[in-house]
Amino acid sequence: MARPGIFLNPRFSAGLGKLSSAEIERVEAALQVIPDCFGRPHVHSGISIRRLRKNVFECRAGLKLRLLFRENAGALEFFLVGDHEEVRAWLRNC
Repeated sequence: MARPGIFLNPRFSAGLGKLSSAEIERVEAALQVIPDCFGRPHVHSGISIRRLRKNVFECRAGLKLRLLFRENAGALEFFLVGDHEEVRAWLRNC
């Protein structure tokens, strides 16, 4: 399986601007690992990738920080970075 590319949409990029430098480092580390693990269930369970909807996935980047993404045209599109409550709010409104 080919390694999928990564696309950060504007909402995700805006969310990064609200994070501390330590949180940004954790996000960057997760973004490096996710493409190699996505689609390999025994591997991605170790980095906490979970399916939330048919084509919406969550990954943790630390204890509080979560990244939401979807597979889109062979790439992983990251569209939300936030805490548990922000993820729940997005799920209620999608």
